[in-house]
Amino acid sequence: MLRHAAAWITLLFTLLTLPLLADDTPRSVGISEKGFVLPNGWTISPAGQQVVLSDLPLNIVPLADNQSVLVATNGYNKHELCLIDLGSRKVVDRQEVPQSWFGLALDPEAGRIWWSGGGANMLHTFTLKDQKLTRTSPDAPKITRTEKASAKQRAFQGGITRDSKTQTIYAVDIDAGTIGEMKDGTIQKKSKIGGRPYDVVLARNGTLLYVSDWAGRSVLAVNPQNLRVVAKIPVGEHPNQLALHPRDDRLFVACASSNCVCVLDTKRGIVTETIMTALFPKAPEGSTPDALAVSPDGKTLFVANADNNCVAVIDIAKPDRSQVLGFIPTGWYPTAVAVTHDGKNLLVGVGKGNQTRPNPFFKTPDKNSAPTGRRYPYIGTTLSGALSIVPIPDEKQLAAYTATVYRNCPYSDELLTNAPSKSKTAIPSKVGDASPIKHIIYIIKENRTYDQVFGDIKEGDGDPALVMFGDKITPNHHKLAKQFVLLDHLYCNGQVSRDGHPWSTMAYNTDYIARDWMLTYSRRLGVADDDEGNLANAPSGYLWDACARSGLSYRSYGEYGARVSQPDGSARMEGRVPGLVGHMCPEYGIAKNGRKIRDTENVEIFLKEFRDFEANNNLPQFIVMSLGEDHTTGTTPGTFTPEACVASNDLALGRLVEAVTKSKYWPETAIFVIEDDAQNGPDHIDAHRTVGLVISPYVKRGHTDSTHYATVSMIRSIELILGLSPLSQYDAAARPMFDSFTDKPDLTGYTHEPAQVDLNAKNSERAYGAARSSKMDFSDYDRVDDAELNEILWRAVKGEHAPLPPAVRRAIAYRPLATSK
Repeated sequence: MLRHAAAWITLLFTLLTLPLLADDTPRSVGISEKGFVLPNGWTISPAGQQVVLSDLPLNIVPLADNQSVLVATNGYNKHELCLIDLGSRKVVDRQEVPQSWFGLALDPEAGRIWWSGGGANMLHTFTLKDQKLTRTSPDAPKITRTEKASAKQRAFQGGITRDSKTQTIYAVDIDAGTIGEMKDGTIQKKSKIGGRPYDVVLARNGTLLYVSDWAGRSVLAVNPQNLRVVAKIPVGEHPNQLALHPRDDRLFVACASSNCVCVLDTKRGIVTETIMTALFPKAPEGSTPDALAVSPDGKTLFVANADNNCVAVIDIAKPDRSQVLGFIPTGWYPTAVAVTHDGKNLLVGVGKGNQTRPNPFFKTPDKNSAPTGRRYPYIGTTLSGALSIVPIPDEKQLAAYTATVYRNCPYSDELLTNAPSKSKTAIPSKVGDASPIKHIIYIIKENRTYDQVFGDIKEGDGDPALVMFGDKITPNHHKLAKQFVLLDHLYCNGQVSRDGHPWSTMAYNTDYIARDWMLTYSRRLGVADDDEGNLANAPSGYLWDACARSGLSYRSYGEYGARVSQPDGSARMEGRVPGLVGHMCPEYGIAKNGRKIRDTENVEIFLKEFRDFEANNNLPQFIVMSLGEDHTTGTTPGTFTPEACVASNDLALGRLVEAVTKSKYWPETAIFVIEDDAQNGPDHIDAHRTVGLVISPYVKRGHTDSTHYATVSMIRSIELILGLSPLSQYDAAARPMFDSFTDKPDLTGYTHEPAQVDLNAKNSERAYGAARSSKMDFSDYDRVDDAELNEILWRAVKGEHAPLPPAVRRAIAYRPLATSK
């Protein structure tokens, strides 16, 4: 029925993508006639009708009546199993559990349901009768990640499947790397299969089980009799969900970081086809296919492209002749798809909802939030999910849907090599063109919003009432913003540190990171990565990997470093990802005299090496640095006060900039500064809006640049200066920071401002929130309850009874740049 719709794809490339590149008309903020513009610059305009749910629905099971459907949500907020009536579009019944995951199986005759318990290391069971869900398994233990860290045996229940002939349940454990067999509620046997198993299905003839190895780029064939691996079939990066063809021997495998679905012939045990699901043929990672479903007649495959906010529609009627027919627009980050038994409706689980929302403070603690008792609607609680009900489109409707998807997408293959600009600046408009800037210093800080720091600068779009660390505490940040460029519409791609650092260094976060942070930040148990970090790493790697491929020198100061103990009892910093091993400053970030090293001390370590680089003419072309004392340690007694921490961070940055501007490298250097995320505070525009700086002789002086930029805009600018190709679709599509730069250098240097507050001031036991702060784990940036920390910081700075200010989140206007002539 839909085969002829494929002819529309070529036409859409010609008629839609080129006008997008040439149209510089800004989109309206929030809801517009074209959809809802997200803070990351992509537009969503979901097809069909929506049923609002909790976030991250990972699995959908349609029932045989074609009227009811089970949906399991597994995100930051409530983990719920919902029974939904498609006709009324209402939740008929729901059951909540503390922790759960993707696996969901049904015995339709007996009305029994099995649902994976994730970190609870169990299977939740329910009965379904007369439109009522009844729990039959014991309550799940409320295990915290602290308890998990001390456990001897890791365990995380993942995908499950059911053999209807033998009444056997097969379940995989992602952390333990095992598969188990269960009958009558009892585990019969378990076997180690290795890797990080995500999903499991049983072949139509029941002779083999197939398991996707999330970290291992393979599908494992397992003998159900003895649970031993009999074959390992190579597929793409991060294989997750599996789907069997209902009538032949094909198995479809979604490969998230390869933008593809691999098609396996289960009889021969080989991949016979690779179906690319990206919107453009040359697209790097960034589509993230993470769920799939085959229509009951076996003619059509539907694939959720999570990061493209769409579902790919693929004709699979003829084996080895598959063809992408078009795309259906969805809400933000689709994570599940299914088709009703009658083949009439496509069901899409939307991972993050259909729009961003404001997040005012609660007047009283909200006991219904997850976790309970929060005073501040943390970024995770602003997310929602949805079930989209979309009638299967005919040829004409699919063409219209496809046109919408392309309009919503700021990426095109042309942007891999070209970044159109209206004027000439030090940032090249083509990859590989020369720039007068030869050295980049890229500084990543921690968790501040724009209004927290710059809300008092009258030249920018700030709210002075929300300032926590203003001019007195951050005199160098303020002076640098005024002397160089004030960026008052810069937004973070990441939402928390867990995904913020990947976004800040590889312009992407994998499907694993996108799921796992929602578990760990809601005080649930997450999934352990493998020893090589394969689940977190994208195929194109990090900025330093791009430098290595291009033969550029690079060095890291703290970013992606790990403390390594030495035989003599000392410690050194070493890279915790392969590309940084041997490229890490060994002293940077190492604690001194049993206390955490401060940013002022770290910068002195950097400047010592910088002076050596200057003397020896060997300054690396790319330097990345973690400068994160602005995260603070809250009001933990005996540690430095929040003001002292932020002021230390400010002074360190000022000293670094002064030294660079007074060196021989200043004429050919640019310094980029950004927070990895902005989760720790309110902002009157959007809580993704953050503090950022660009400093160079080629930066416009005394300029306010209100262009909408994101983290990936900064990365794209760095790549163009260094001659690097984009790492993902997101940095390729990002607007480079052309409006902040010029082609005429101004070599005027910078003189740092001394600290105006006591850098050694320490928290007393009477400090607001001292007891709560002392219980927090500040050993790493993603181990703290940042919502609670933010409330403590606000009242520690503003006063114990200061009213908590509202923060606002909304979409940000954005368009690709016009094509230069």
